[in-house]
This record gives sequence, C-alpha cells and structure tokens, in this order.
Amino acid sequence: MKAKEFKKEVLEITLRCVDRKPEDWTTFNDKMHTIFLEDNYVPTKASLLSNELPILECDLYDSYLLVTSDRVISIINDKYHEIYPIDFYELCNDYEKFNYKKEGDHPKTNIICIQKIDGFKVLVKIDSDYPAFFTKILIYNIMLYKKEGRWFLNPRKNNYE
Repeated sequence: MKAKEFKKEVLEITLRCVDRKPEDWTTFNDKMHTIFLEDNYVPTKASLLSNELPILECDLYDSYLLVTSDRVISIINDKYHEIYPIDFYELCNDYEKFNYKKEGDHPKTNIICIQKIDGFKVLVKIDSDYPAFFTKILIYNIMLYKKEGRWFLNPRKNNYE
C-alpha cells in the first residue's frame, strides 16, 4: 500500500475508535498542541524519509512528537528517539500512573511508553485526554499493520455517528 493510501486508511480506522470528531476533542492542557498534518507539511524538528508522510504532531515546550506513516519520532529534553515497526514490541504501562487524575487535578499532558524489541523504552509526550487516547491507538495501528499486516483496532463505524 502506498504511503498516501496507508495514511488515509489508518486515520479513518483509528478515528472510528473515538467517540468524538477531532474538532470536538478536549484536553486538560491550556490549549491543544496536537494537530493533524497535511501530506505536504514539512516538520521543522525532524526530517521525513522518502515516501513517508506526516500524520500527527504535538509540539510542547519540553517535547516534540511526530507520527508518520512509517515511524514515531519523540524528542524529550533534546533526546531524539525514533521507533520503526520492525523495532516495535508493545506499548507499555510503566508511566500510566502519571496520566490520571490526582486530587482533583487532571494532568495537562500524558506520557506514552513504547517498548522496542531490544527492551529499550521510548517515552512520548502528548496533550492529555482525547489526543493521548487517539495517539495510542494510532501508534499501535501503524506499528502492527506495518509489522504484521493487521490493525490493532478496526471498528466498523465511527462511535460518534
């Protein structure tokens, strides 16, 4: 499948997994930093490979996330990491406890932990609530499809319809 077709399909399938359209998403952050990217978008903090398309970006004050049709790039405190499907093992729950309500206060960002086959764990930081939930499913869908030819989640219709 070509990059453009894959991007369209992975977005359609993953968007069906949430109960709101992106324009209705909420975050507990001060503002939404997570955006969907056009095919011709050129990231400023990472370079795209040939035939790779940008899908989602989250540029926070201390971190940067770029999800493409072929990999996930995370920069936290100037440390650059990228995950390719061949290196992907699973999303791990090591940092989940930081993503939940604490004494009446919601965290502004969520941390997603991606474990590589070699055991190395890469952290990804993103806006809390809907962007984080969607991004977890998006990453899993991209990695599993590219690695095993199957989707992590593939609901039949949008939950918000």
